[in-house]
Amino acid sequence: MSRATLGDDSLQALGVGPKAALLDRASAAGLPVPNGFVVLDGTDLDPARLDSATAGAAHPGAGWRADRSPWGRLVVRSAFSTEDGATTSMAGRFHTVLGVVAAPAAVAEAIAEVRSSAEVLTDDERHRARLDVLVMEQVRATTGGVAFTEQQFEDDLVNATSGLADGLMSGTEAGERHLLAKLRRWERPDRSLEGWASRLSSLLADCRRVFGDADWDIEWADDGQTCWLVQIRPITAPPRRNEAFTIANHKEILPELPSTLMTSVIEAGAPDLLRFWSQADPSLPVHRPFVETFLGRPYLNLSMLTDLMRALGLPTRLVTDSYGGRPDVDVGLRPSRLLAKAPTLLRLGRSQIGAFGTAERAGRRVEHIEPSGPGFEAALDALIDQYVTLVAEMSSLAASLAPPTAVLKALRALDLHLGRHRTAATMMLDRLGPVRAAIDDGLGPGDERYDRAWAAWLDHHGHRGVFESDIARPRFRDDPTPILAAARGPEHRPTTDAGSRLRRWLTTPLWLVVKRSITARENLRDRSMRGFAASRDRLRRLAAEAVDAGSLPDADAVWDLTRDELVSMDRGTRFSAADLAERRARRATLLERRLPDTVRRFDDLDAAIGAEAASNRFHGLALTRGTVRGRALRASEPPSALPEGFERDATILVARSVDAGWVPIFNQVAGVAVEIGGDLSHGSIVLRELGLPAVTNLGEVGASIRTGDHVELRAGAGVLELLEGEPGE
Repeated sequence: MSRATLGDDSLQALGVGPKAALLDRASAAGLPVPNGFVVLDGTDLDPARLDSATAGAAHPGAGWRADRSPWGRLVVRSAFSTEDGATTSMAGRFHTVLGVVAAPAAVAEAIAEVRSSAEVLTDDERHRARLDVLVMEQVRATTGGVAFTEQQFEDDLVNATSGLADGLMSGTEAGERHLLAKLRRWERPDRSLEGWASRLSSLLADCRRVFGDADWDIEWADDGQTCWLVQIRPITAPPRRNEAFTIANHKEILPELPSTLMTSVIEAGAPDLLRFWSQADPSLPVHRPFVETFLGRPYLNLSMLTDLMRALGLPTRLVTDSYGGRPDVDVGLRPSRLLAKAPTLLRLGRSQIGAFGTAERAGRRVEHIEPSGPGFEAALDALIDQYVTLVAEMSSLAASLAPPTAVLKALRALDLHLGRHRTAATMMLDRLGPVRAAIDDGLGPGDERYDRAWAAWLDHHGHRGVFESDIARPRFRDDPTPILAAARGPEHRPTTDAGSRLRRWLTTPLWLVVKRSITARENLRDRSMRGFAASRDRLRRLAAEAVDAGSLPDADAVWDLTRDELVSMDRGTRFSAADLAERRARRATLLERRLPDTVRRFDDLDAAIGAEAASNRFHGLALTRGTVRGRALRASEPPSALPEGFERDATILVARSVDAGWVPIFNQVAGVAVEIGGDLSHGSIVLRELGLPAVTNLGEVGASIRTGDHVELRAGAGVLELLEGEPGE
């Protein structure tokens, strides 16, 4: 046999390579593939014989001849067996001849040229390769390009240009990048799409229907009426997408610039952070890099989190409303996808019903994780285990909390219940009573009553601290200055809304569900911080030993090294004072560079820094109610006391983020405005429990509001506004 027609579904059985075999299968399945045939390896290229051999190939039964193509021109391209495999595509290594005149001699000449390009193969490859050649009618394309449809993304990535896109394929044209929302079988293209984009979107969905929801590299050409499939092959080198990343969750729990060690711990644990979702459904889009570091800051992959919601048919705002930040895309509820993912959602639901019990067990485990041996490697493996367990269980609890919390908030009842609730974080202030009483009586360190009260407080809460998720940050037992400042100040008394008792009573059944998970979540964090404190102590001891051995210049240097660098010290690596001085100088430079809360992988970060526009009004998520006016106190770290001239009832704390370690300063201000955070952020829960007028997720306010500016916080409306008044300091 010398030729085979596309659409006969026979090429794979004949041993023809994937390029032509996949198109043959696509054509047989009814996909729009241009008419064509394959000249099999070894076919005589004498024009007369070629014409006879190809008669009827493209239009079986219609008497089609190469010199009578209704489209006038042909494309002759390689279909070698070495191409388009699962691990290597050999893209661009062999010739393609465009615009071939539909005449036997011209076709024969083009086939010979294509076969001659096999000279790039090694002798062994040429000996094993079939040199089949594909002849197809050339699409009169107005637009063409390449599309990547990947299982782990909810958008198909398209690179398009005018015409046949041969310049795009050869690398002489850049083309334009587009994202097309991935369609399920029962879905139709978005009405906002027109022309080739709408037709291509449907074609890609059909390709997934025929070939499976895998990773496909698809060449296409659109003639204004039909979007044609020109080639389909497995993706062997995935494109690097311009995904969006958010600092939202990390900005709440980590300092402006986390320690080098903590950043590397987060990077090492990142592949396991979403195991809760992958265990529920391995097909969910959670198998791509979750953490990337930009200028020393670990950002979370916001695009992946929103893709996760889209895959489940859930609103993407569930991500940002829970954790903070701005949505990469804003997509609402998709009932058809919810129905399709019902088994996954049921599995998630079952696991979330018992999430509080699982969290309790995880908390006990994290608190008592011990290294498997001596040295930095074992100690850091234990820390990574603690971190991953904490975050994975937090994600599970957050998922269980999101729906009922959203309902309570819509009913304006969430803050009513949280204002009467106490967790491990808010108990830090409540348990200061005996210490405050001793101070009020003029007692201090050395007095038995004071020492006993302070020791009891440290036993309960000494393992907590400011930005406690960073292992490098001191705990309150190491630096008690902030909490002692709160003990010397007035006792905080949360406000109550007596007029809302009926609403609180009616929503109590739902609140009991939320309460259990919130309590479990905060207890998990509290116990995990005990484990973190133990890991911190181990690392400090190892650092002291390294200093004595001459491997480190000082003990604090342990926080300036990565996990891999510390592990290398177990094998004899030493770091000099000059090494650490250079690192600390780089960190000082990075600390001066503030990044936007959301960045994209290909952003010019130098241009993005400080690019936020000034504004007088900011909108965020309302945490509580109440309106307060006063002077803004901007802070990226909790101050131990108010600056001179600031009064408690007229000070509004404006912070980049807050966590439980900010509790001492909450006791000294009238309201709190937070740049980034979510309904279920730890800091948000604490602020609701304290009853302070508070708003979170306001976005970057640094270009507009400075310490001393006159501001109004309308907590119930989620608004922070800069007022006319005295200038900032």
